[in-house]
Order: sequence, then C-alpha cells, then structure tokens
Amino acid sequence: MKKNFQKKFNLHAQGLVEYALLISLLVIGLVLVLNLYGVSLSDVYCGVAKSIDAGHTCTVEKAYCEDTFDGDLNSWKPSYGKPAIKDGQLCFSSAALSLNQCSMKTGQSDYAVKLDDVNLYKGDGYGVFFRASDNGKGLNGYAFQYDPGLRSGKYPNGALIIRKWVNGREVWEPIAVAPMSSDVYNAPHDFEISANGDVLTVSMDGKTVLTAKDSTYDSGGTGIRSWDSTSGCMGDFSMFELPK
Repeated sequence: MKKNFQKKFNLHAQGLVEYALLISLLVIGLVLVLNLYGVSLSDVYCGVAKSIDAGHTCTVEKAYCEDTFDGDLNSWKPSYGKPAIKDGQLCFSSAALSLNQCSMKTGQSDYAVKLDDVNLYKGDGYGVFFRASDNGKGLNGYAFQYDPGLRSGKYPNGALIIRKWVNGREVWEPIAVAPMSSDVYNAPHDFEISANGDVLTVSMDGKTVLTAKDSTYDSGGTGIRSWDSTSGCMGDFSMFELPK
C-alpha cells in the first residue's frame, strides 16, 4: 500500500513538473510571437485592463532619446575628452564632457534621465547634465554629481550633489547634497534624474537620494562629464517622459 502511494505521489509530482515546463514553453512562444508582430506584454496588459474597466488608464512612458551603446557615438558631441564604447558600454577616462545631441534638440522641459550600470573604477567622480543648453558663452543648466572627490569630515566617502552651471562654469555651492555610502568604486549603480517643474529629484538604485527646488532653468538637454583621473563606464542611457 505504501509503495503504491509513493508511486502515485511520484507520478503526480512528475506531472506537475511537466505541466510547469509546458506552460513555460507556451509563455516563451507567446512572447516571441508578440515581439514578431511588434506587440509588447505591456500593450497586452493595457488591452486586458481596459476591457475589464473602461475607465482604466494604462500608459507607457515615451522615450525621447535613448542609447544602448551597441554601435557608435554619433549621437554624442564631445566638448573635450574622448569617451569610447567598450563591450556595449560608454566608457570615459580622465576629463571629458559630451552632450547627447538628440536631447539637446528636443527642447523638453519636464523629463527623466535614466542611466543603468554606471560603474566608477577610480578617480574623483562623474556628472550628468540635465536641462542644459549653450548660449554661446558656455553651458547653462543643472548637473548631478557622483563625487567622491568631495571627501571631508562631514562626508568621509564624498557626496552626491546637484549643482547649477552658469556660462560654462559650475556654481560651487550645491543646491542639494547627500553623503555617499562606502561602496564608491567598482559598484554598479542605476540612476534616475527627474525634472518636474521646479522640483529636481535623483534616485539611486530605486531610492530617492536628492531633492531640490529651483526654477532657474526650465528646459534643455542632457550630457555626461568626468574630471581629473576618473575612469568608469555606463550601460544604457535614456531620456523619457515623466509618468502621467
């Protein structure tokens, strides 16, 4: 009796595994077919949600500009330094400044910038421009800085800051500052920088780390900057509309 029960249990367990594998294959096949016809899972979800609730709103944020760094750097204009693509990443060494041309041409006001897998190997840090423009006298806008070079008694590992730039020069006093954690180097981080009206926000690895209110600049593009002996790389870049 015990052997029969064990045999039935084993058969039942085997059947569950086979069903799970079959369902997995069906899901993978469905995703491949949807991708073939240019339909995303989010589109399917939105369609189902709207069929259940006609008043349901389901939106996907539009990407204004994006770069996965799988090709060349034609969409970036260097002011100085020579960023380069290496293994599907944008890498910078020493001092460099490069502006994303797509974002500089859009004239967007409110948007978010997303940077994936940004990894600092050595040096004093890097920055990300947003709402940036050039009036002929130099760059104006905001810059988020990942800045271990700002080590002090108050910030032993350096600081995360937001600064303003005026006519190509950074305003030394930041409009927002927060201490950096101890994992400064060789630790990939994801960043999202949003500008919504006069509210500027920086999130690091999904957690808000900086918030500032400033209305000096209301539109402009994005770019990256490094200084001194900095060496690092970043994965995907995107600039997209804010959630509605």
